[in-house]
Amino acid sequence: MANFGIERVYQEFEPVTRWTSEPDAEVLVADLPGFKKEQLKVAVTATRKLRLIGERATGGNKWLRFHKEIPVPLTVDTDSISAMFKDNKLYIRHPKIKTEIPQTKPPSPVKPPVIMKNHDLHERKQGHGQKAMAEKPSGGKNDQLKHVAQQLKHDAQQKARELQNGKKELIGETKGPLDSKDEEKDKVGAKWFEKYKEATGNVVKEAKNKRQLLCNLAASVSLVLLILLYARNAVRSSFVWDTEE
Repeated sequence: MANFGIERVYQEFEPVTRWTSEPDAEVLVADLPGFKKEQLKVAVTATRKLRLIGERATGGNKWLRFHKEIPVPLTVDTDSISAMFKDNKLYIRHPKIKTEIPQTKPPSPVKPPVIMKNHDLHERKQGHGQKAMAEKPSGGKNDQLKHVAQQLKHDAQQKARELQNGKKELIGETKGPLDSKDEEKDKVGAKWFEKYKEATGNVVKEAKNKRQLLCNLAASVSLVLLILLYARNAVRSSFVWDTEE
């Protein structure tokens, strides 16, 4: 009651703080000698800062106080922060954010490269080729087309052989030299052919001459008609002039 209404005189106090790390949390330790739990306030602000406030009487109207803000690490969960005061020390525990680490399979051992010789490579290629030929499906349509093509080729070759044999039979073997009777027949035929050629040539010449004569005659007749027509017109014109005079 004696101190009621007396103005307080405050003295600022700077507490000593330090961080300690645990497997699952970060712990802030503040040394506060002479303080009690009821004289302390701990709060977390919206800007992720830890606010520490405390004050106590030292005698008379004198008081000791402190106000401190410490940033909270980003790796801790602000919703799970807890405080404990013991032996003039304030312990503020910041649990770490639990992150699930994906389980990764251990790397498989690397197999050493297999060095193959040229003989082994050749055998492997042959084996792959035979396997591909064995696994290749035989299509029904392709087989039919191949069969038809082979049949047509066989028929064409057979016909070509038949034609070739027929030509040989038609040609036959060459005959020997002509006898005397055949030579006489050929000479007689040649004479008759010469006479026929000469006769037809004369006929053609005569036809050409007759045609030329007809053309000349027609031209003469046309000329005479033109002269007569001209003379007739001249006589008529003279009669007209006479009558007009």
